[in-house]
Formats: sequence, C-alpha cells, structure tokens
Amino acid sequence: MNNKKRIECLVATVDKMRKNSQEMRMWRNVPLGAECMELLQAIEDPEEEGIGKVMACEAIVEQLPEYDIPRQVLDIRHYEQQQLALASEDDLKQHPDLKDELEQAIRKLEDYIDTEHISDGEFRERYNRHLKSAPIERTPLWEENYYEVEKECDRRLGNTPRGMGFCFAYWSTLRQVLAERGILWQSPHELNPRVMFD
Repeated sequence: MNNKKRIECLVATVDKMRKNSQEMRMWRNVPLGAECMELLQAIEDPEEEGIGKVMACEAIVEQLPEYDIPRQVLDIRHYEQQQLALASEDDLKQHPDLKDELEQAIRKLEDYIDTEHISDGEFRERYNRHLKSAPIERTPLWEENYYEVEKECDRRLGNTPRGMGFCFAYWSTLRQVLAERGILWQSPHELNPRVMFD
C-alpha cells in the first residue's frame, strides 16, 4: 500500500470512528484506533511528519473512550509527542499551546493508571473530577476486557433507546457481563449516591 492509499484509509477510518461516536458506541473505535495508528506509523512522507501526524493523533484520540483504554491512548500520545518534536518552528507557532496541552494529557493518563501511588480521591482532587469511579476501571484488566464487554452489552441492549434513563439499563447490563467474567464492579450511581443520574 502506498502513502496516498494509507492516508485515504486513515481518513476513512477516522470518519467511521466519528460515526460510531455520534451513535454513542465509542467502544467500536478501540480496534479502529489501533488500525489508524498502524496506518499512520506506516506513512513515510516527510510532508506528513511532524504536525500532520500530530493532528492525525488528535483526531484519533478524540474518538476513543480515553479513560476506558488509557494505556492504548497513552501510547498514541507518546507517538504524538515524538511527532511534535519533528514539527517546524512555523507549525509550532501556529499551535502555541499544543506542547503544554499534550504534556498535561500525558501526565493525567499516567496519573490515572498509577493506582499504586495515586488513589481515586487524589486523582479526582488533582484533576477536579467530582464522581467516584470503581477502582477496577483504572486497571489493565478493565482495559483488556473493555472492547468485548462493551460489545456484549451492546448486543444485549439491542435497540434500547439511548435517551433518559438508559444509563441504568446500561449499568445493570454492564455489571452482569463483567460478573460473568469474574470482575466485580460498582456503578457511578452506587458510588455517588447523592448524585442524580438520568
């Protein structure tokens, strides 16, 4: 496959990811994100190096469930950081905040997966997040099972309308699917009893 074809495939795949996101099925983007990164890394074109690949990484990450697959996203962010180092001075001037924003995004993901040193409470305080989350969600086990679990939830929920109250049907199904895999999980509603969810 030549560079032109790779770029066309990359653009088409990101478009497919955007459609999945609009349909509230970001889980479908997990393998597509990996596919995009394979295409992006295979592009050998000096014109695309640097800021072009940085912008492609940004487009891919925007369509991923970042905190359900933080290690995969962190790999993309590190590649993005390598590409940013190749950007021209002119490109950097056009995107003056990009370097700091990228470093902050990387630090936040690293803190999120560093459960040994940063508790949920410390993470929430550090990053101004209010809702408690189940500890299992920050582990490699969660990330390794995420795609298949979400796929099974989607199958079981079928055409259930994804409007008001859907979160409760989803959380119930999610708990059941995870339990079948031996994974204990608490919903945001259970962990944050004073919060109203729709």
